[in-house]
Amino acid sequence: MKRSHSLFYITCMILIGCAKEGFPPGGPEDHTPPKIIRTIPMVGETSVDTTTDIEIWFSEEIQSSSALNSVFITPYPGENGRVKYRGQKITISFLRPLKSDRTYVITLGTGIKDYRNNPLATSYTIAFSTGKTLDEGEITGKIYDIKDATGIDVWAYRLEYNPDPNPFFQIPDYIVQSNAGGEFLFSYLSPGEYRLFAIRDRLSDRLYQPAEDEIGVTYRDAVISSQDPFKTDSLFFKIAIEDTVSPSLIRAVLSNRNHIILQFDEPISIPSQNPASTITIISDEKTDDTLTVYHMYSDPLNKQRLHVITHDQDPEKQYRISVHTVTDNSGNPIAEMYHEVTFKGSGEADTTRPVLVQTIPQANARSVSLNIIVSLIFDGAMDSTEFEEGFSLSDSSGRSIAGPIRWMNPVEMLYQLNEPLKSQTTYTIGLSGEHVSDLAGNSIADTLFQFHTLNQDTLSSILGHIFDSSLEDSGKIFIYAKQLENPEISYTQILPEPGPYQFSDILPGRYFIECYRDHDGNGEFNKGSVFPFRFSERFYVYPDTITVRSRWPNEGNNFKLP
Repeated sequence: MKRSHSLFYITCMILIGCAKEGFPPGGPEDHTPPKIIRTIPMVGETSVDTTTDIEIWFSEEIQSSSALNSVFITPYPGENGRVKYRGQKITISFLRPLKSDRTYVITLGTGIKDYRNNPLATSYTIAFSTGKTLDEGEITGKIYDIKDATGIDVWAYRLEYNPDPNPFFQIPDYIVQSNAGGEFLFSYLSPGEYRLFAIRDRLSDRLYQPAEDEIGVTYRDAVISSQDPFKTDSLFFKIAIEDTVSPSLIRAVLSNRNHIILQFDEPISIPSQNPASTITIISDEKTDDTLTVYHMYSDPLNKQRLHVITHDQDPEKQYRISVHTVTDNSGNPIAEMYHEVTFKGSGEADTTRPVLVQTIPQANARSVSLNIIVSLIFDGAMDSTEFEEGFSLSDSSGRSIAGPIRWMNPVEMLYQLNEPLKSQTTYTIGLSGEHVSDLAGNSIADTLFQFHTLNQDTLSSILGHIFDSSLEDSGKIFIYAKQLENPEISYTQILPEPGPYQFSDILPGRYFIECYRDHDGNGEFNKGSVFPFRFSERFYVYPDTITVRSRWPNEGNNFKLP
């Protein structure tokens, strides 16, 4: 039975063919993907007649429903193209002749499956030309951080025709799909500049749906040269649901007369410069008098909370707190309609002892790194003036381990050691209530806990050199080594500029390495954005797994940022 349907958007609609009989039971299960065994015109054929029909034969019958939205034609023929499906054959015909001297590309996506649900192993491209020559340009790349990337679209827009493409409402000029490992290939492209997006197009409508489709932006446009169309560096993507919704302030919770906890509907960040401009607390609406804010900090264990330490509140007053310059992790500013709340002042003093809520290393931890940075997080703002006298780190003989104390905020302290710890040694961290107290003067209960360091003889290192192909980019380079057997085991290096790197004293195992260049200086990987368009920061994932053996440094792991 034959059916036909007009091409809609860029998709060749493959309609349902004849009913399929069930397969007889018995025999080995079929895991062989379907293959294309013949095409007219042949791949790479030139001087093709402009009135020709395109015919594609498969090695077996395919599900017509799976072929729906999995066949793409460029240049996009609109309503000029029609598709017929029967058995193992697809025929694409055109109501009007094709354009002269033009390269046409038919892409069959990995969404095409046989009746055992085996998909095409990779996208298949058929290219032919109605002229005497065939365009030869290629763009390659890879999508990372996805276990199975089969069927993810990669869209390419020709910037000559559209210098600022917007996938919200503009159909791409070219589409391919990635294989399971994330690799993709555009071929038979004409010379020029192209902008690419990687997208999981859930509606298969060839348009980007924010908050529904996962999308990725790469770090530059692709350029195909007429002199050397194959010389294009690969492009890398990481895709995610793009956050376009502004954060909102939900409520203000009072712990006591000096402590306000602001609750937001998503994790937020405050500006590193001039944070005092973030909060305004009006104590008298008639005179616009304000309540003094002494400290403000994000909760290190819950980024949806912002803590505000103030002058004594008046329990008889109603206050209005306004939040400014706060953004979420995607850079969306706080919503104007939801940036303030009111609360009644508290007259209760803070009389509760401070408590340790998190320590690194944990109490009684074993196999602790010799280069650990000690971290202590308290449940309330601490007084740092005498803290150093009440803090101690000592080995089993009682010898103190010196190092500077750095406060990340009023509740989070870091202790950087001046020397590595000893192998297979028990250490004790102590806090004395005589000197350690919170801002309200409440002393901590005397605290002691121990941890044990790992055996240095089991350790090794990873060494290499990072180069940068760009002379214009700047920013620190963040490098991560993560163990495949246990992803919680990871190590970080920060380089001020390209050069040698070394992960020392790391546990044996198999590792993968990735890095990015922090162009905007915020210490986090910037994924870029679709609208307004912004490239991602450049990143690189080392292609090989690095095996680390005890006392056997793994050297020569060099790579270049794209």
